[in-house]
Amino acid sequence: MKTIVPFLSACGLFTFPMAAAQSTPSTGTPDTKATVLCVAPTGSDENPGTMAKPFATLEKAKSAVQERAKTSREPIRILLREGTYYLNQPLELGPENSGTAQAPVTYAAYPGERVTLSGGRGLDCNWRAYQNGIMRCELPEVKAGKLDFTQLFINGKRQARARYPNFDNSRPGKSGYIYPANRMPANMVDPQPGPNDDMVYTGVGARGILFDPLTFTKKRWARPQEAVLHIFRAGYWGNLQWRIKAIDYERRAIWFGDGGQQMGAKWDPEPSAIGAGCRFFIENVFEELDAPGEWYLDAAAGTLYFMPPPGLDLQSAVVEVPVLESVIRIVGTQRKPVSRLTLEGFRIAHTASTFLSTCEVPSLSDWSIHRGGAVFLQGTRDCAIRNCWFDAVGGNAVFVNQYNRNATVSGCKFTEAGDSAIAFVGSLELTSGTERAFPYECKAYDNLIHDCGVFGKQTAGVYLSRAKRISASHNLIYNMPRAAICIGDGTWGGHIIEFNHFHDTVRETGDHGPFNAWGRDKYWSLTQSHLAYTKNHSLEAGPVEVDAMEPVIIRNNFFEEKPESIEGVHGPVFGIDLDDGASNYEIYNNVTRNVSMKLREGAKRTIHNNVWFNSVVAPCFHVGNEYNHDRYFCNITVMSRDDVYSIIAPPARGPWLEEIDSNCFFARSGAFTARVQELRGEKRSDPAVQKYDLEGWRRLGFDAHSVFADPLFVDPERNDFRVQPDSPALKLGFKNFEMGKWGLTDEFPAVWRE
Repeated sequence: MKTIVPFLSACGLFTFPMAAAQSTPSTGTPDTKATVLCVAPTGSDENPGTMAKPFATLEKAKSAVQERAKTSREPIRILLREGTYYLNQPLELGPENSGTAQAPVTYAAYPGERVTLSGGRGLDCNWRAYQNGIMRCELPEVKAGKLDFTQLFINGKRQARARYPNFDNSRPGKSGYIYPANRMPANMVDPQPGPNDDMVYTGVGARGILFDPLTFTKKRWARPQEAVLHIFRAGYWGNLQWRIKAIDYERRAIWFGDGGQQMGAKWDPEPSAIGAGCRFFIENVFEELDAPGEWYLDAAAGTLYFMPPPGLDLQSAVVEVPVLESVIRIVGTQRKPVSRLTLEGFRIAHTASTFLSTCEVPSLSDWSIHRGGAVFLQGTRDCAIRNCWFDAVGGNAVFVNQYNRNATVSGCKFTEAGDSAIAFVGSLELTSGTERAFPYECKAYDNLIHDCGVFGKQTAGVYLSRAKRISASHNLIYNMPRAAICIGDGTWGGHIIEFNHFHDTVRETGDHGPFNAWGRDKYWSLTQSHLAYTKNHSLEAGPVEVDAMEPVIIRNNFFEEKPESIEGVHGPVFGIDLDDGASNYEIYNNVTRNVSMKLREGAKRTIHNNVWFNSVVAPCFHVGNEYNHDRYFCNITVMSRDDVYSIIAPPARGPWLEEIDSNCFFARSGAFTARVQELRGEKRSDPAVQKYDLEGWRRLGFDAHSVFADPLFVDPERNDFRVQPDSPALKLGFKNFEMGKWGLTDEFPAVWRE
């Protein structure tokens, strides 16, 4: 019989098998050869830090480690006993807190015990009835300006700030929103001009929106300037947030204040474009506190209002609010890094939301990012985050920033993060000479990531930008608003994406896939990419290795999406989407279900030995560069529709791809169709669609040895896409590869499994 350990934390009562917790690498038996220091909620910083007499704070343990590390020749482990540790400030670990190869330093949860590191604080609430089922409590610290927060957790669950329309996640990104009547006209005069108006972005469409009185709230808001508007961009690549400056009810206008920095797309003349088709909601409005689970903080009066859902005993509930943006900051420099330091086995929670914080656009990708996270790494070597649970943090969970070498994030669970789960982001501008301001040879391995992107929709499970040789492997990523993994640019390259399992992604955005990449680097042309497709705009690929120095390898992954999620209003979903110049890729031994792949302008992509099964959207080659050296061979395509290829705006000179051959096609219709449109001409491109059967396609010089035939999969319904011995694909050179090894490994911590 397994021993059940009860744990009363700030989230309520948890029970989990002791045996399961101890079986994980993160919570194994303490190393008897290590120096062990102990911290406990019942300890004292006057104690020596032993098991019998533990310290009370991490700061005291950090100081003790620093002293021991000067002479220690054995590993040092700091073990935290069960409980929740509310931090008044982030735990800052610098070079002086480093370990060595012989004596690494590990901060870990005690074996079998649940330890929470919190960036928030618990509230002692004396709830009283207000009206209409709403309760209230007084918070003097808020009134005194000593406490502020934008999230509220009750018994460990994030609640919804009072909003219009009410929160409804039944159809993520679609329910719980309304549409504006239109964008604000450029000539509309602001009725409340202010001294800081020149600070607000005034591009067309970004000054505000007009609301539709038929769908907008009928209530008049006393404090609209406290409200925050969340709205999707016109292209639904992501969303934007603005503080509201004012509402003009007569002209049905909502004027924007600060915000709009959450979208990158420097190449776009209007990165924050919005219009009548952009869903939005507005939060932090007292008059809209009308649904169970909603709350509102009156900061001026120091009063918290909350409407408890049925069955909640609010008087005994644990109430927590995030205060800190980061719980742990591991920060050194390139020349004096933090080394050999590991975080292990913690629940990390209650960090502040960052969607209105300073953002940066690190490359020409569509993304704008905030360089911060619940755990932040910069200037590190051989540091690791293992077997932790990032529970509903407010922004990015783990941010690996600028110079880092061999940083590892493994065995972790990420749920309901406000933005991305793991980000590896460097700086091209700061990398010069011997300066290496980028993550290098870092790993995201064996992580469970789901339901992240609560606030920011242009987010990912794993995001890479201005980085080199990053590996993302054996991750299970699902229920994401946008991509599972995104590479923002071609800088340096050398990444390996392998043995991952992605499903139910792209739920709230569009025009991309679970794997998404850009390559808007030196030889990418905005003219070719986004202006009219004419002969003059067909350009040579150029020496793409100037930026994409090493190939990115995508192999042995499983991508699957529900058919009904693909044909939404935002456009098709590509399983593997190499967009806008993404170059120097080798893609093989991948399986996609209901989706396929896309190449846009770029060069030196080799796609072979993949299976695109039951795809709604055909493999796509869009806006091709001349002499691109792309190769596409020995792939199996099984379509749910007629088209087996989609070609848009192929290059005017040279072959459309360097090689297209030895592929096996099959479609339910029984016919091969290659769909080609936007052929380049002397004047404007011809939008007429041309369709080719297999023989006509071959006359263009493609697929001379390919066949249209059933590939004879072993058991596609059970995701076994090996082909049988008499498959025609084998005769073309297709090679079977191992199935079912994608996703989490057997070593993933049992306590975090779901």
